[in-house]
Amino acid sequence: MKKQLQTIIENEQLTALFQPIYNTKETAVYGYEALIRGPSDSPLHSPQALFDEAVNHGLLSELELVCRRISIARFVELQLKGKLFLNVSPMVFLQSDHPQAVTLSYLKEHNLSPEQVVIELSEKYPIDASDLLQTALLHYRNLGFQIAVDDLGAGYAGLKLWSEVKPDYVKIDRYFINQCDQDPIKREFIKSILNLGQSINAKVVAEGIETQGEFEQLEELGLSIYQGFLFARPALYPPLELPVILKNRQRSQLYPVHFEQVASSLLQNLTPLSHNELTKNVVEYLHKNPKINSIPVVKDHKPIGMILRDHILELFSTPYGRALNEKKPVVETMLKNPVIVDVDARLDEVAQMVTSEHNEKLLWHFILTQKDKYIGIGSVRDLLRQLTQLQLQHARYANPLSLLPGNVPIYRHVDKLISCKQNFHFAYFDLNNFKPYNDQYGYAKGDQIIQLVANLVQLHCQGPDFVGHIGGDDFVAVFQGKHWRSSCEKILEDFDQQIKQYYTQEHLLAGGIKSQSRTGELQFYPLLSLAVGIVEPNLDLCLSHHDIAEMATAAKKQAKQATHSSIFVCQRGAPSYRIRENQKKKVLESVL
Repeated sequence: MKKQLQTIIENEQLTALFQPIYNTKETAVYGYEALIRGPSDSPLHSPQALFDEAVNHGLLSELELVCRRISIARFVELQLKGKLFLNVSPMVFLQSDHPQAVTLSYLKEHNLSPEQVVIELSEKYPIDASDLLQTALLHYRNLGFQIAVDDLGAGYAGLKLWSEVKPDYVKIDRYFINQCDQDPIKREFIKSILNLGQSINAKVVAEGIETQGEFEQLEELGLSIYQGFLFARPALYPPLELPVILKNRQRSQLYPVHFEQVASSLLQNLTPLSHNELTKNVVEYLHKNPKINSIPVVKDHKPIGMILRDHILELFSTPYGRALNEKKPVVETMLKNPVIVDVDARLDEVAQMVTSEHNEKLLWHFILTQKDKYIGIGSVRDLLRQLTQLQLQHARYANPLSLLPGNVPIYRHVDKLISCKQNFHFAYFDLNNFKPYNDQYGYAKGDQIIQLVANLVQLHCQGPDFVGHIGGDDFVAVFQGKHWRSSCEKILEDFDQQIKQYYTQEHLLAGGIKSQSRTGELQFYPLLSLAVGIVEPNLDLCLSHHDIAEMATAAKKQAKQATHSSIFVCQRGAPSYRIRENQKKKVLESVL
């Protein structure tokens, strides 16, 4: 085995795979972790076997250096963006013959800066020589590298390392991520790690996410940097496009349907306390005003804390509580770290901030600011009431099958683009021969086809693109970039490939089905295909979504003339009646 390992190292028979790491706040790729695999036909293919044998035979340093060189070269070759996360075993620091500054030379060779590289130190290979480890990590940092503690929670050295090195990143072990949406103990652990990370200004990365439930729970807890099979698996050619789950999230942020209102709608005027106000005066004020439960504390017009009725009265009810606290300024008796929200924040953002707050005593009210200065407070009860009303409104506006925005938000979005004079392409998708398919295979299968179209349109539309579901088998996409044609072509190509699995072998061989026509006659219908009518409106002539709908409907009818999936691009920039009106206006102006 040692000889085989030596051959692998000498001939560099290793492959670098990359798994994307995503930042949901930016809705973008944050970086890539390099993961090494041995020869596919070798017992040393898996990284676990590869590195275990290297440790056993004293070849860890040699293996690590080859892995780094291959990973760096491949990262640059693929022109990947963001940070490159390189795994480093702390055991190499114990080897006196481990060469120094070699990683830096690899970066220079490939024109990659150290600031773009994160050295991942895994707790799975702990060592006792903490002084040596700290010295080695500080050496990397001084060269410009960033430091990450990997697999936090898998060992016991992590917290000690935090205090000594203060890493730039901390990765939470998969064990604590797995089913965290169903395990309150794991959630508390993750909360603690997130709070510790924030206290030392370290970014916390959740890795190993495999289910949407885990992702939604982590989002609710306040994390924003993710890695896992839910988004993308390690690959020789990692995906450059965002996964559908993040595209949908971005669209919900860019085009909110049910969270259009902002925090200013919750504003309540309340005079705050000055930070040097005596606590005894506050208690007297609360006794005189029994309906007031929360009072913000400010310094130089900026909020710094919150006085809560129950908390302050409980403090005074203890033995010697009044004597010890009544002459103290409120800055010493207030609850610190209140939830502070900008008045322009959307209501879903406010809800996330409130629910992620670990101090339950602060959940009754939150502070509202404008340009960081105090203007009032908001009630959590009012927030929940408005969210409930808006969710009911969303339920009326969204399509129940695809959950995509329906007619009302589509119209609003198009009208907004027209009023802002923002150029766009409007694509209208419709299935050919859908009714005969529904009659033959049933409505359940028909719904699967509609869901397929919904998924494909979302998959091939970029983040800023708007996707809507008019109803039935009719979908729209509003493109604001130059990629509109290529996106539509990919949608049609994928549809033609995937639609075959929804037919029996008999119908595939026949190239279609026989079904009754609207007149009751038996008629042959080809396999389902997708028609797309596309318009690019002239924003000087088109006045509203009605004009766009008229042109798109005509373009779609033209596309449906083909017997296969096809695209028809309307050459008119406006409906005919708008063009005639404009011509008459010009003639009249010339006469006048």
